[in-house]
Amino acid sequence: MTDFLADRIIREDMEHVLANGTYDCLKGKTVLVTGAYGMLASYMVYYMLYLSEVHGYDIRIISVSRNKESFHNRFGIYSNNITQIYQSVNQPLDVICDYIIHAASFASPQYYEVCPIDVILPNLLGTNYLLQLADENKARMLYFSTCSVYGEYSSTNTSVFENDFGAVDPLDPHSCYDESKRAGEMLCAAYFRQNNVKVTIARIAHTYGPTMDIVNDPRVFSSFVRNAVNKKNIEIKSDGTSRRSFCYISDATAAYFKLLLEGNPGEAYNVCNSDQTVTIRELGRIISNLAQVDFIYKNREENEIYLPDKNTDTAVYSSEKLKSMGFSFKVDIAQGFSRVLTHFNGF
Repeated sequence: MTDFLADRIIREDMEHVLANGTYDCLKGKTVLVTGAYGMLASYMVYYMLYLSEVHGYDIRIISVSRNKESFHNRFGIYSNNITQIYQSVNQPLDVICDYIIHAASFASPQYYEVCPIDVILPNLLGTNYLLQLADENKARMLYFSTCSVYGEYSSTNTSVFENDFGAVDPLDPHSCYDESKRAGEMLCAAYFRQNNVKVTIARIAHTYGPTMDIVNDPRVFSSFVRNAVNKKNIEIKSDGTSRRSFCYISDATAAYFKLLLEGNPGEAYNVCNSDQTVTIRELGRIISNLAQVDFIYKNREENEIYLPDKNTDTAVYSSEKLKSMGFSFKVDIAQGFSRVLTHFNGF
């Protein structure tokens, strides 16, 4: 079984998170995590295991998930250090905890067309049940949302803050994710206003790192990494002018804990590294240079499943509110993707 702490890149990332915050309030606490083996939440679990294994924090981690194989594949030799509850997040939970991280969600566009109900329910039912649990336990909670809640912007918009919103078509296939995340945020705000539940919302933009699923994730940056790892040409299937802000996962993880432990309840924060904003074309060239492969244009196949995200073609999400808490990003795009390639290449 794998030992993620033996991976040089991941171990360095854990040390990076430690240097970017204060975590003493987690000592001896119980943290419930949904979606624990997903790309983003798994790094939070890695970090809590690291704090306990290396620094003696004695954090009790409870994971809620349904796939034993995925759980054990992700956490390897540390699987037995986590209390695992095998059930759907769309059902009530009866546990005692101090903190809740709700990250269970079908976040990839590959699901939006084929199983939209499965995309929606964890953001509605799951969020409601977890807010009830947070209320019962007087626990602090972090809700994983998305910058897609902002909707579609015109080309005149250059920076999007937490109180800005564009249009969302509720009947568009992509909106099963966007609209249900919006509703989940509304539930969080309602529980805070009515019951004083201390829940903070993380609006997450494009994030990458060693826990990426480069085999099954169809998003363009995952495809770039997959080709780079396999020493294939980096292919782009659009004009590449869409702009994205890319945040490396150790920065993102430090930000998530910052919000869980110190964020203002009932408020949302963009978790995006707005200083690292590039076009898709520029990103392809960066990764192709790192991998020493060619960067080429290619036509999309007619039967290829692809739902373009219209919401982020022109918008750049601001990270100023997060920075106002004293948070700073440490990893730029070239450094971050170099670390990803090093991890996947086993160096």
